[in-house]
Amino acid sequence: MKSFIYSIVFMLSMFCTTALGQSLSGKLIVEGWGKTTTLKSQEPVALFKNFRDGKHKILFRFKNISGSEGLVLFQMKTTIIHNGKTIGSSSRNDWPWLPGDMYVPVEAFDFIPLLQKTTVKNKGKLAPGNYEIQLEMKPVKAHSEVISTTFSFKVG
Repeated sequence: MKSFIYSIVFMLSMFCTTALGQSLSGKLIVEGWGKTTTLKSQEPVALFKNFRDGKHKILFRFKNISGSEGLVLFQMKTTIIHNGKTIGSSSRNDWPWLPGDMYVPVEAFDFIPLLQKTTVKNKGKLAPGNYEIQLEMKPVKAHSEVISTTFSFKVG
């Protein structure tokens, strides 16, 4: 009987530890991006170059409200929308991040390869229209809303 009670206490303590674990708050920002951005070049590689050269930067800021300063694993999701229709999506699991402010390399999200795939029918160029790129970071085991941002651009 004692071992049964100890088993229940152990399982409840594990549940409480998981349920009350980490709690996060955060923000994802694309710096250097205007609300009405029009791309001068229709090639996705030009957009990649702008991020690589620092014209645009992806800033990820988060803190662990529960006080833990250890690594937190995130699922990173990218969605591309063209003229209101989703044309591509991908996700990457278990990316480790430390609390604080840090810049995320453009390669961590898949929007350049996803955009590149859409150019096949258009001779390496993006089709004209309005694009939205949604970037999301969801903690794998912590309690938090999805941390996300959307940036838009137009191709003439």
